[in-house]
Amino acid sequence: MAAISSLDDASKKWPKGAHAAVALTLDNMGEAADIQRKLWPESQPIGAHYSVTRVLPQILSLLRKYDVLVTYFIEAWNLRVYGDVIAGQVATAGHEIGWHAWQHETWSKLTDKEEQDNFARSFGKDGIGGFVGPGARGTDKVEKYRGFRPPGGLIHGTRTLDLCREYGLRYLSPAANEAAVIPSKDSGDSITILPFKWATVDAYYYMETFAALRETKEEYTSEPQPPYVLVQSFKKEVDLAIKRNGYISLLFHPFLTDRPERLEAMESVLKYLAQKRDEGVIWLAKNKEIDEWVRGQPHMFSSDPQWDLVQWR
Repeated sequence: MAAISSLDDASKKWPKGAHAAVALTLDNMGEAADIQRKLWPESQPIGAHYSVTRVLPQILSLLRKYDVLVTYFIEAWNLRVYGDVIAGQVATAGHEIGWHAWQHETWSKLTDKEEQDNFARSFGKDGIGGFVGPGARGTDKVEKYRGFRPPGGLIHGTRTLDLCREYGLRYLSPAANEAAVIPSKDSGDSITILPFKWATVDAYYYMETFAALRETKEEYTSEPQPPYVLVQSFKKEVDLAIKRNGYISLLFHPFLTDRPERLEAMESVLKYLAQKRDEGVIWLAKNKEIDEWVRGQPHMFSSDPQWDLVQWR
């Protein structure tokens, strides 16, 4: 099952009369996660990761081919390392830059202070605050973060939501089942939930480390799945979103799209999305656009996203 929000009244359509809203998203850039997990060799220089130098250009080329814009959730650490790529190749092509923690820290494992420090560093002069300030290289190219996808998919409830509001974030993309609008009891600032589900995440199919989650979900064996299984599942979930007049987020990682067969799988999904978009069946949009639309009709969405709280690592 994918991240789907159903609209009970069939007469209520998404923009342009579409029957579903679809967000294609990317997660993770470069060696940030490996460094944070102490898996990156100290003797190996940073700033030339294959996922950025070889894979990302191929993905961007495919996105241009099918005229698709994405939301790319990138660790703030990367602004210092791959700032020219983020500003000059990703943002200038029209893609949205979302926040994916400082250095891909597993969000559910952060203490209260660690969470506050992660926000402060990511939004401060070492992060987006210094990247889009006066005279900075991201100015007029990259917007301040509007959305946050927590690595690992889990958050710390109202603690995280309050920090999101404090730092001006408008939407959150965690592991959950339904798009939702969560109002604030104090400030009046709502947070839109535009969730993902593991069934529409490439890592769920490809990575050995997701064996436990595959077993927990009881959808596949613990063994990694081939690309054609991903394609079949992604298409099925898009069709279900169309049937339910709902919302769905699809998620790819550039570092996992390093093999020809996986790049071909991504193109198969892109081609399917472009076809449905051109037929007027889906609204294929960036998360920030979907957030704006949802905020315009909050009565159509619950305040309960039905969080997916499965612990698998």
